[in-house]
Amino acid sequence: MISKDEVLNAIMKITGGDSSKEFTKNKILEIIGKSKKGVDQILDDLIKEGKIRLSRTAGRAKYYVLSNREQEPRKIEYNTDIIKNALREVLEEFFGKPKTYDDLDKVYEIVKDDLGYATIKDLREQLGMTLEQFMGKFRDYILKNYELISGGKEGIVIKGVMYGIIRKKV
Repeated sequence: MISKDEVLNAIMKITGGDSSKEFTKNKILEIIGKSKKGVDQILDDLIKEGKIRLSRTAGRAKYYVLSNREQEPRKIEYNTDIIKNALREVLEEFFGKPKTYDDLDKVYEIVKDDLGYATIKDLREQLGMTLEQFMGKFRDYILKNYELISGGKEGIVIKGVMYGIIRKKV
């Protein structure tokens, strides 16, 4: 009778531990040099244990491979601070530095007219932002620190009225 260890040793000789190399029952029997009795049961047991798996069948021949479950998955550790800083540098290079409330106030001082009025469109264009970016970043700040005046082509809509002109609160 053939033992499980003999079958495993024969499989290792055939594959060399490579999970991509296929083997058949006949190849195992050639190496062991014994009769077929018990080999089918041992192969079924090895499949259930997860040591080998059925790769394919061609006619009556069954091709097996070593299972990948034996190998430990590699854990890769990353230094997240380095990755964050590198990503931040790339984004700043591509999009420019993130805009702040101080940037909005400085641009307001440049864009405003003699009466202190500035359109939201002019502010947004000077900051180089899309309308979505501008409103996402500065909407609440504008509502707190600026007076809203109706008019303009783009701005803040409140109760159906477009407020596209602003003036700094005194």
